[in-house]
Amino acid sequence: MEALAGATEADLEPNWFLAYKGNKLAEWTKYAAIRHALSQVTHHRAQLGVYYRLNDIKVPGSYGPSADDQKF
Repeated sequence: MEALAGATEADLEPNWFLAYKGNKLAEWTKYAAIRHALSQVTHHRAQLGVYYRLNDIKVPGSYGPSADDQKF
């Protein structure tokens, strides 16, 4: 968090890449890599919610109560 708080726009412009055994798999700017990672967290959280609902498991709240918590 400290590094991001102190980062300038120019710090996030250089490219970052993901490689496996010398083969470049993906390449983004540092900004796009961070944005992609955060989007993946949201995407997989939503997938987990669907899985829970299909299996009659109450979905826990992420940032407060979920629709399955009838107390709110």
